[in-house]
Amino acid sequence: MLMKYFLDTALKPYQDIFEILENLMRMEKIMDSKNEHWDFYNDNIPNWFYKMIIMMGLSVFFGFLLILAGSI
Repeated sequence: MLMKYFLDTALKPYQDIFEILENLMRMEKIMDSKNEHWDFYNDNIPNWFYKMIIMMGLSVFFGFLLILAGSI
């Protein structure tokens, strides 16, 4: 109970930002077929997706490498 109070107090200034992000990331808006940019037969995967996957892989690899180097 006390920890919840501290978290609520600490995150209070960021509440508006969290609500804006929550509204932006709604899957109904992203997957809405009435959107003008939505195409059922869209087979093109954007380049940012590939970059994101590669960067995530590199960060996991370097993380394991640092753990391995720290355990020696």
